[in-house]
Amino acid sequence: MLKKDLYNMRFAIIFLAMYCIPMQVLFGTVCYLKAFTGIPCPACGLTHATLYLFMGKFKESFLANPTALLWIISIVLFLFDRYIYKIKIKVFPYIFIIVGIITIIRYICYLKILYL
Repeated sequence: MLKKDLYNMRFAIIFLAMYCIPMQVLFGTVCYLKAFTGIPCPACGLTHATLYLFMGKFKESFLANPTALLWIISIVLFLFDRYIYKIKIKVFPYIFIIVGIITIIRYICYLKILYL
């Protein structure tokens, strides 16, 4: 099933690579909002936070983006359901929506602190 999913997403993967590589080379970031306005987006810091989590640096992870752990847990549960149990639980869209709302709320609080 993973092979089929990767095949079905091949154009999205190619487009993502075509976007990320030039943005990183030209602007030093893949975040278009930060590159063009200087304002970080709600997802800024998620990659760093995830890497810090995998290295066991929990404080640095939380400082980079506190919602990274929620995203990792949601994605791991989704992948576990899709490729191992194959139960097809229908709550995952709602879980991702809730985590997205938490990310946006955290972002609004961050901007209030940053610009006040």
